[in-house]
Amino acid sequence: MKGKSLKIFFYLLLIVSVAIGLLFLFLNKGESDDTMVSPLLNWAYILLGLGVLLALFLPLIYRSGKGGKSTLKNLGFVVAVLVISWLLASGNPVQSLSLSEEPSKAVLKMADTVLIMSIILLGVAILATIFSSLLRRKS
Repeated sequence: MKGKSLKIFFYLLLIVSVAIGLLFLFLNKGESDDTMVSPLLNWAYILLGLGVLLALFLPLIYRSGKGGKSTLKNLGFVVAVLVISWLLASGNPVQSLSLSEEPSKAVLKMADTVLIMSIILLGVAILATIFSSLLRRKS
């Protein structure tokens, strides 16, 4: 029963996503008209939140042995990378930019955190790709 209801839920998400995408395609008049940008971004935020929640809780619901431990280990890794990125972020404005309105310190800190976290995760992905291919060759 759980599997069938999840499949129906995912199909409903797909239908709503396609409908919002088509509305954006046909109702957006041009670059200056952003009537559909806000609903599209809100839907993307909803899907991101659902994806994160489902990635965290589905392994706990559908247990296959190591699902819960693996989820908690991965969540710990993500939190550790986020904390390290936050600690490394300076939040200082770029001196060469001439903006009419200076962003707040919190916005600058968050932007630095996201950039540092992206660089760390890119490095981890590259290293994982290299080491996985090396380990496959050895065995």
